[in-house]
Formats: sequence, C-alpha cells, structure tokens
Amino acid sequence: MRTVKNERQRLHTGSVIRAHILTGLAVCISLSLFAAHPFIDNAGMTVEQRFIPPSGYARTYADETSYAVYLRRLPLLAAGVPVKYFDGTVKPNPNQKIYTAVVKLNIGFEDLQQAPEACMRLRGEYLFAQQQYGQIAFTINSHNHERISYVKWIEGLKLVIDGKQHWTKSPTEVDRYATFWRYLNFVFTYADKETLLNDVQRASLYDISPGDMFIQAAHSGHVVVVVDVAQNPKTGDRVFLLAQSCQPAQLLHILVNPSDPNLSPWYSISAIEDKLATPEFMFYKRDLHRFHENQETVSSKK
Repeated sequence: MRTVKNERQRLHTGSVIRAHILTGLAVCISLSLFAAHPFIDNAGMTVEQRFIPPSGYARTYADETSYAVYLRRLPLLAAGVPVKYFDGTVKPNPNQKIYTAVVKLNIGFEDLQQAPEACMRLRGEYLFAQQQYGQIAFTINSHNHERISYVKWIEGLKLVIDGKQHWTKSPTEVDRYATFWRYLNFVFTYADKETLLNDVQRASLYDISPGDMFIQAAHSGHVVVVVDVAQNPKTGDRVFLLAQSCQPAQLLHILVNPSDPNLSPWYSISAIEDKLATPEFMFYKRDLHRFHENQETVSSKK
C-alpha cells in the first residue's frame, strides 16, 4: 500500500532538473511561434473559445449546468505559455508535439495532481461549484479501499493512516474552498489509477462525451480526460479533445493528435479501430470510462 506518495514521485534527479532549466527558454520561444491553424484561435481563453470543431462538426448538446459545459469553459493560459511541473520547472514540448494549450488551474506545490488525480480534481471542482457536495467522494488506496466523502470530511470524520488505519472524529469544519482543498490533497495522497476505477464505469466510444476518461491502471499505465466533443450530424462521427497531467505532477494540458496532424488537436472515433495513440501513451478503446452519475449510489465499504 502506498502511504507517502510524495517521497517516490517528486524525487527529481539533479540532472533532470538541470535539463528542464536549460531547455526552458528554448521551449518558451518555440511555443510562441504558432502558425495559423484552422482549428485553433489563439485569442480564445477557454477550451471552447480556443478550439474550433472541424468543418461539418458541431459541439454535442449539453445543459448549461452540466459537467460537459464546465469542461468546455475551462480557462486556458495565453497561447505559448508552457506546461510547468509542480516545482516550477518547464516540461519540454519540442516542436509542439505533445500539447497545444495549458489549462489555467493551480496545482499547488506538491507532487500530488498527476494523471488520475487531475481527473478527480476536475470532477470535484465541478461538483463543488454546483454545490453538489453529497456527490463528492473518491476511493483511496487504504486497507479497505474506503471512499472518502467530502460531506463526512466537513463533519469531522477523518481517516487516519499510520500503520493501524482508523477513523477519528474532529471538530466540524467550515464548508469553504480551503477545506475542500485540504480534502482533495488528502485524497490525492492515497489515490491512484487503480482506485479511480472504483469510481467509474465503462463507456462506449460511440457515445464519447466530455468528462470521459481513457484509463489504463497498470503500474506503467496512464489516464487522459476528454474535455470536448463535436459530432458530424450527417456521418455520426465524433471528434474529441484530450487533456492530461502526468508524472511528476504538472499543469493540465490539451494534447495534440500525433496520428493525424491535419485533424489535430481533435481525435476522431472513426480513426480508432482498437488503439488510440496519444503523444505519450497508447490506449485501447476498451479503456474508456466515465464517472458514476450519482456518486452516493455507489456502494461504499465504510
């Protein structure tokens, strides 16, 4: 069982850090050299403003208060601003072959919000903004794979993991964002790709929607999240945008499509026979999942 996540995954070697510092200036310069692109409006400051669906495609319908709309309206950093790791160093992006935009979402200064945690963060932030506190609950890598409820956290019910795991009752906390942030950091310390699978269900590629995730939970696996979807009403084909964090923790970013530069950054479901190639990982269409619609209806072991 992983108990101290930070010690393993924020150990940057000196050589890696020096490499990031040395390449930082070059990366910033190259990122600023954006050519005209038919699907990108660099003046746009949200996902839906920055990225234009291909000709003949329109964004799938979503209610104004839906998770899909929340993701489409994620704020972006200005075009050309690079991805940074949690420690402030720059993630290389040679020739813009990994990402095309960076989400404006603070990740703090700890190595916690990696690939699966970034998906939990987005879902949690959406539910918090909608005041759907009762649905905020995520499974962690504890002895019994408990689901940690935000409502119970506010009420003072805390799980202590110190060799002999036990629950303790603390004073009730004020329901405010600082409390929510502490809750998330606790969850992220003990969450991973495998625990995320307890909170999701399989989804069909042909019904792909914003918020869906491609999840491979193996030790060397990865997670990416769908942040937008558009459909061609004549052919039924859907295209989608993917975002990811990674190891070590880093700002969430919109991926390019390495298999189809003419469609990038959009991906098409019609091009996926079985495998989905992203810039840093290979997925399969069976890896598509989505969060349970009502977290409170999912069985808990508490």
